[in-house]
Amino acid sequence: METQTNSPEKKKGHKQTGPQTEPENLQGTFAAVLIVGGIILLSWFGVFGLFLERA
Repeated sequence: METQTNSPEKKKGHKQTGPQTEPENLQGTFAAVLIVGGIILLSWFGVFGLFLERA
């Protein structure tokens, strides 16, 4: 029976990805998610208000 061991040899065509050197800046993404979430929340309350008004 043969046992497999992890060898440090690199396979051809296989690119190893290590940790990123620069942290990603996600402040713009967070702001965009908050804006879209606010729009969805406001529209939901608007439709709910119309529902209550007509009932």
